[in-house]
Amino acid sequence: MATAWPDSLYPAGLEWRLMKAGTQFRSPFTGSLQAIDFVGEYWSVRMQFKGEGARRLFSPLLDSWLGYLAGGVNQTDVYHWARPIPIGTMRGSPTVQTTTARGQSQLLITTTTGWTLLAGDLIKAGTQVFMVRQDCTASASLLTVPLVNRIRGVINSGSAVTWDRPKLTVVMPEMSGGVVYRPGMTLPSEVEFVEP
Repeated sequence: MATAWPDSLYPAGLEWRLMKAGTQFRSPFTGSLQAIDFVGEYWSVRMQFKGEGARRLFSPLLDSWLGYLAGGVNQTDVYHWARPIPIGTMRGSPTVQTTTARGQSQLLITTTTGWTLLAGDLIKAGTQVFMVRQDCTASASLLTVPLVNRIRGVINSGSAVTWDRPKLTVVMPEMSGGVVYRPGMTLPSEVEFVEP
C-alpha cells in the first residue's frame, strides 16, 4: 500500500512522461523504422526541488523521504501539481460504463450530458491514471474518452472515475536517496519516480 506524499513537499518543477513498452529497429534492406508495441505504457515522473538557505524549511523532510523511498520497495501516491483537476467541465461522480480489456485506447464514462474532458486532462479509473488524447463531450450521459495511454488491465463497469487530483502510485527505482548540503545551504535536487 502506498504512503501519502507529504503535503509540505511541493516540487519546484514537474515532468510527466509516458514511457512506451516496445522496441524499434531500422530495416537493413529499406532503412525504414520498424516498431513493435507491447501495450505496457507506464508513467515516469521527474521532480525538481529548490535548494534552501540557512532556514531549511523542508530539506530535512525531503532528505528522510527520499531515503525512505529509495530502492523501489516503498510506494507513494503523487498527482500532477500543475493540473490537479481537468480543464474540461466533467465533475460529480462519473463511472466507467463498459468493462474494459487490455489494449483498448478509449474509456466509456457515464456522466452528465454536455460535460467535457479536454486534451491533456488526467483521470483515474481502476488503478491506472490516463491522459485524455483529444477533446470530447458527453452525449446522452455517455462520454467516449480517447486515451493517450492504453488500458493495461480490466476495469469493471461501474468503477469510479477520479477527476480531482487523480493519484498515481510510484516508486523511486534509484538505490539511494537524499539531498546535498553545503555550509549554510542545501543544493537543488532532482528525483525520478516510475509506476511499479
